[in-house]
Amino acid sequence: MGLTLVFNTSAIFAESGTGNISSSAHTINSINASNNTSNHSDTLHAEGTTSNTAENIVTPTNYAAGSAETIKVLIYSGSYASTNCVNGIIRALDYANTNNVIANVIFSYATSTVINSGTLSGYDVLAMPGGSGGYYYLNSGGISGSAIRSFVANGGGYLGICAGAYSAAAHTDGYYDGWGIADNIRCKAVNYEGPALVTITSAGQQVLGTSGPVTLAHYNGAAMYVSGDAVVFAKYADGSTGYNGYAAIVGDYYGNGRVVLSGPHPELTPTVPTFVSKLIYWAADGGSSSITLTVNQLASAASSVKNFYEKNKRLPNYVTTSIGQVNMPKFLNLMASATIQANSGSSTPITVKDVAPTTSAADNYTKGNIQKSEYLSIAQTIKSFIDTNGRGPSFITTSLGKISYNSVIYMYSKILAFYNTNKRLPAFVSM
Repeated sequence: MGLTLVFNTSAIFAESGTGNISSSAHTINSINASNNTSNHSDTLHAEGTTSNTAENIVTPTNYAAGSAETIKVLIYSGSYASTNCVNGIIRALDYANTNNVIANVIFSYATSTVINSGTLSGYDVLAMPGGSGGYYYLNSGGISGSAIRSFVANGGGYLGICAGAYSAAAHTDGYYDGWGIADNIRCKAVNYEGPALVTITSAGQQVLGTSGPVTLAHYNGAAMYVSGDAVVFAKYADGSTGYNGYAAIVGDYYGNGRVVLSGPHPELTPTVPTFVSKLIYWAADGGSSSITLTVNQLASAASSVKNFYEKNKRLPNYVTTSIGQVNMPKFLNLMASATIQANSGSSTPITVKDVAPTTSAADNYTKGNIQKSEYLSIAQTIKSFIDTNGRGPSFITTSLGKISYNSVIYMYSKILAFYNTNKRLPAFVSM
């Protein structure tokens, strides 16, 4: 249900029809899945077979009107999708609704045998379940990759499990390119079926609400490695897959949207249903699923940036933190917040938010010192600018003159590096 090994690359699989969506505003009367999961000799694994099933699914009514946030999820149930996985996702969302897994959030969902711009309209998250293999999803006439890319780029969320992860990643080594909506994630093909032990990372603990380790079902799902802004939520913790230490569950950003890819199956036995709803909530940019860093964690990371800059005379592309790699646009915003909080003594974790890249202007300032009161004021200016514009400023006007974006990042790395060593802010910073 994950990777498909294809030796006859001329084979193209197509699905006809306009799709069949079951509305879940109150009740879903049926789950529609095409019976196209076949056992090919060139397939590592095809989980079960898909079939038509009938199931009555009722959205909970124990919420007052308007009192809860609704996350609308479209679940693919067409060609090459496994009914077991589709039903597992549905059961997990039912569980979340019934047990109030995420306070004041309910999940409304529907299934569709076709994914295109029309069927995606009105939904917050697309869930692509496990199935015959990523190759089949990529070459199915019933699934529009361009529509999925547009949906996520414009703010939609995506959850891909097993085959749904392979097909969404940038590339599966040795086999094929995916849709690229997780363009910081690459996959290793895995040939293993059985239980897989995973450890939960610091970022994963914030999103999933558990520290693990956790045993999850595995059917040839991807082992992943990441770069850039991608965040690892869980890693394989034993040698069963052959990729101990590789990422098992990851998050990435594409345009204005969020993407979650999972090699294992939290929706299948041994089921961890809360993982499904919480990962979907993160993909939907849910407020309580924000990832945070503390002032002390940021101060430690700032020391690394300072040392890199002074050694290489340039900024690094990213800095490694307890939640994974953070790029410089995000890091400047985090450092500005950390400086303000360090001054006030606040220990509130700081939310990692998306910040667009910025073109740095040229420096035009006289060497000297910037006093504490001024760099605190500049930090607030930076935060306000980013909140308004979604990117950092090209330069900051100071008492010394215009300091470029790159130099501002170095300046705050020096300030927080001092804090990291001395547990207090410096009286001034030299530029």
